[in-house]
Amino acid sequence: MAKLRLLVFCAWAVCILWLSLDPAPFRPLVKLLSWDKLQHALAYALLTLLGGWALGPFCSRPALAWRWAFFFALAYGALMEGAQLLLTRSRSAEPWDFVANAVGAGTVFLLALLLPALSRNGAEGEG
Repeated sequence: MAKLRLLVFCAWAVCILWLSLDPAPFRPLVKLLSWDKLQHALAYALLTLLGGWALGPFCSRPALAWRWAFFFALAYGALMEGAQLLLTRSRSAEPWDFVANAVGAGTVFLLALLLPALSRNGAEGEG
């Protein structure tokens, strides 16, 4: 099961690579989803979510898996922006894209750390 998790995580990372370097990216028909920064935030939120899920079996503490997933997403986002700058003619690196990537990744990271604590506190208060 752990290998399947890693495979899904890697497949999504490859999908982001393709979407980042595609000279003519797909444009969604739904207006809100065609907003570039929302696409970035959602893509990197999912990358972080899949990363934390995939790394969980390999880390001694869940928080460590989420931390690695978050930092991987940040580094990968920076790498993709650099690749757009250096490897494509039709795409450009944008600092606000990196910020959107970080917002998506950071949101998942914070939720992953806060939700278990909140559920523990709620369970303690029930008795």
